Amino acid sequence: MRVSTNMIYDKGVGTIQQLWSSLLHAQQEVATGRRVLTPADDPIAASRALDVNKARVINAQHKLNLDTATDNLRLLENKLAGMGEILQYMREGAVGAGNGILTQKELDFFVIDMRSQFESLLTLSNTQDVSGNFLFSGYRADVQPFQGAYGNVHYEGDQGTRTIQVSSSRFMPVSLPGSDLFDNTRTMAGAINAFGSTGNSAGASVTVDFVPSPPALADTGHRYEVGFDGTNYNVIEYIPGNPTPVPVPATLAGSTLSFNGLEMDVSNFTAAGDSFEVFVASKNVFTNLGIFIDTLEKPGSSGVISGVKFALDNIDHALDTELRVRAQVGSQLVELEQLDNINTDMNIQYGDTLSRLQDCDYAEAISRLTRLQTNLEASQLSFMRVSGLSLFNYLQ
Repeated sequence: MRVSTNMIYDKGVGTIQQLWSSLLHAQQEVATGRRVLTPADDPIAASRALDVNKARVINAQHKLNLDTATDNLRLLENKLAGMGEILQYMREGAVGAGNGILTQKELDFFVIDMRSQFESLLTLSNTQDVSGNFLFSGYRADVQPFQGAYGNVHYEGDQGTRTIQVSSSRFMPVSLPGSDLFDNTRTMAGAINAFGSTGNSAGASVTVDFVPSPPALADTGHRYEVGFDGTNYNVIEYIPGNPTPVPVPATLAGSTLSFNGLEMDVSNFTAAGDSFEVFVASKNVFTNLGIFIDTLEKPGSSGVISGVKFALDNIDHALDTELRVRAQVGSQLVELEQLDNINTDMNIQYGDTLSRLQDCDYAEAISRLTRLQTNLEASQLSFMRVSGLSLFNYLQ
């Protein structure tokens, strides 16, 4: 075979370039610590690494969501603890106000204190998180959930519960609709209480219930006083915030007195001068607390003790609700801690998998780099020797 000078140069340069390319690739492996620099290096490993890296990114997002959910639930738990402290303080205040020797002036001091606690609870119910979202407004995060003032606080949120995805299959609730916590503190069973005046005749008694058809369950959260003057039954309502009671229309059919969706059996309530106070509890904790405070400020015929009993009953229901919700939030925080541990383990596992797929063996890579350097040097040296061969070197 005829070997030309051009062939010698082409073959020599081609071999050196190929060795340079292999050397550069080995150098990049050592420098980056990665075996798969391009999909062409290992198509299967590159494809698998792409899937694992995608899962790792999603896992990292779940980690951020876990931290956000934990912060929100800790804030929620803190506010629930504050709610419990306020209600417990008001309960103790109600017990103290039940002391029969207190004068009205002394009761007025309790009114000031209880109103202050009422406002604190109302402020707490309108708590916002770090993003400015109301904690207890459901999906309506930009709407203040409890609006109004003493004697007329109403819920403006909805029944939704905001959630955050903290794993591939778990959406963690991070808020509560205020209706579940402040506006649904008791069932209507046992919501009506009647207290007779201390000056009533012996044997005077009444039974009160909702009108059965249809039941007027919406007509809750009221304090009435029913008095008999010997001829007529007169009904008035004490409304928190109103300085004077308001007359209430009532109809008498046989021994049943009906007013505002209630029916009162007055068969044992027939002596002139006798009177009864009727307390109809609300599911709304603010309404019930308002009625209690109003009783301290404007005691009816049965005295302060009726308002105290009413307060203790409904505050206990509110505390039960707070404890139930707090237990739920506590269990969610425990779950988040467990999910966070799983998330950390998954992140380590993804890192190990990516390392097996992509990382190079430094011992093998450095050995290969040294071998390629030696090959390149030998190739360069041999090229210099071969390219230096010429008959002109032997002519004298």
